[in-house]
Amino acid sequence: MQWKHDLSRSTEDFVRFVWPYISTACGGGKLKPVEGLVDNALADDLDRLCGIDFWQAIDGTGCRGIASRVQWGTNWKTFTIRRSRDSGARTEYEKLRAVIGRPGELIGPYLFSQAYVSECRTRLLGCGVARITDIMSTIDGGRCNVRRTSNASFFVVQWSDVCGAKQFEMEFTS
Repeated sequence: MQWKHDLSRSTEDFVRFVWPYISTACGGGKLKPVEGLVDNALADDLDRLCGIDFWQAIDGTGCRGIASRVQWGTNWKTFTIRRSRDSGARTEYEKLRAVIGRPGELIGPYLFSQAYVSECRTRLLGCGVARITDIMSTIDGGRCNVRRTSNASFFVVQWSDVCGAKQFEMEFTS
């Protein structure tokens, strides 16, 4: 299945390319992948129910969840949050809306990172990271577009439109 392959690539590329650039801006600590772990009920719950792809353990401070999306090819400089699926399956937007609507009651990601990696998976093209609440406020304020793929629709939010977002753009010379 293509989605399983993409999930594995996304996790690998986040750890290999993205985290080294954003870790300091995110408070450092140790990154623990959640998404894609097999035979681990807690990881499965954190991923499927809470929308957490990585668990960030900050020594002496605590832990928090990070949601991520890695795409390959062009650096679009956007956050994309899945709005709906044709299958009716629960989306990132619905999970995030539930957490934000019940603060302190439900666990969800605190940060969201979207990264763009070269098609050949040899370098990071750019990435953005922001608090989930800031991205959702941007969506709720109508400062986004909606795009459709073959089986889902997404909110597309420019990094520059999200208050407090940090952007990391790579410049390469040939």
